Amino acid sequence: MTGSTGRHSQDAPAHGAPIILRQYLHWRRLIGATVQIRQNGHVIRTGTVDDAMADSTALWIAGNATQPRTMYEAARGIEVWTEPNEAEDGLCYRMTLTAPSAN
Repeated sequence: MTGSTGRHSQDAPAHGAPIILRQYLHWRRLIGATVQIRQNGHVIRTGTVDDAMADSTALWIAGNATQPRTMYEAARGIEVWTEPNEAEDGLCYRMTLTAPSAN
C-alpha cells in the first residue's frame, strides 16, 4: 500500500461519490498535486506542491494570486492530505500525481 494513513476501502467509489481525502506521508511524490495543508486538525492552506524534501521534512506550496510560495515543515505538526487519483490501469487508486518509475 502507499504511505497513506486512515481507513482503507477495497472498492473504488461509485461514479459521482465524494472521495475521502487521505493523509500522505511521502511528500516528494506529491510534487504537482493539489493538497490540503493541515495543522492541529485545521486546514491552513490548499494548493499545489511545488517542491518537497526527499525525507518529507518540508514542502513548498506554489504561490498564487492571493498567497506567496510557502514552505511547511513536518516538525511544526504539518500534515499533507490529498485525494487519491485513479491509476492508469483503472483498477486501483494512487495518491501521487505521477506513476512510480519501474526502477
